[in-house]
Amino acid sequence: MDIAKYIGLFLLKNHFCYVHGLGNLELHKKSATHDGKSLQAPTYDVVVTPGGSIDDNLANFIAVNEQISISKAANALRDYSIQARKDMAAGKDVLLPNIGKFVEVSGKVQFVTDDNFKFTPAGIPTIRNSKQLEEQNNKPLHKPAFPEPTKADSINWSMVIIVIVLLLIIGGGAYGIYYYMSHNKPSAAANITPIKDTVIKVQPQPLPDTSHTPKDTLLMAAQAAPAVDTNQINIYKMIIGSYSKKELADTRVKNLKRNGTQAELFERDSTNYLVYTIINCRVVDTVHIKDSLRTLFGFKNVMILN
Repeated sequence: MDIAKYIGLFLLKNHFCYVHGLGNLELHKKSATHDGKSLQAPTYDVVVTPGGSIDDNLANFIAVNEQISISKAANALRDYSIQARKDMAAGKDVLLPNIGKFVEVSGKVQFVTDDNFKFTPAGIPTIRNSKQLEEQNNKPLHKPAFPEPTKADSINWSMVIIVIVLLLIIGGGAYGIYYYMSHNKPSAAANITPIKDTVIKVQPQPLPDTSHTPKDTLLMAAQAAPAVDTNQINIYKMIIGSYSKKELADTRVKNLKRNGTQAELFERDSTNYLVYTIINCRVVDTVHIKDSLRTLFGFKNVMILN
């Protein structure tokens, strides 16, 4: 039975080994060093310390590997220790294969580590919980050709959330377009021909009295008169209001002038008062001007006063 071999194996496995009569063997780690050119890895030395905990771990280790009883292994270990002390007293070295040797210096047991001794500690095992182990054990060795069908009652909440977010984005974009279009419609005032730098402002007015509707004299003249130059600029009195009471007509004229609109009053008879503004334009533009004035002043029967 090679006791020295088992002492070495037990020491490398547990980093310590107590041998009764010899002492406690321990692996001591030396820090990494730098020799000026490269970094040297940490090294290990074996040292002997006196005393130690008396136990049967080493004897039990030998008994398991040799298939003998613990008492028989303990007796073999005790005989090895006694013989080792005798050999060291006689000046002999007691070797531990590939590790080093026991020597006695001034009556004390010491250990000299072999120059070729190298020790690499075992890696740290990864601890997995029972659920991970169960999933790993139940994982199929080969990936199926087709994915397993999902349960009918399962809901992919991630897809539901993505669909809701997309609907919100689409709805927000549609509302933004509607809001922009409704608040950025081109104003009718943009199509009005400027009237001598006069600013035309819309002023609320009472409902016009349309019981006396004046005749469009321009239309009558156009039917009776010969053709004229359509590019010629003329001065026109455009009717923008009709009232049956003079007080209402005067109030309308004052409000228009206060807002910067050129407005005058024409009294056709005692029950027909017309409010008009002066327009300089070509003959071909009169229809366009009348449409614009209808939009601005809310008077449908805009026409030219002769």
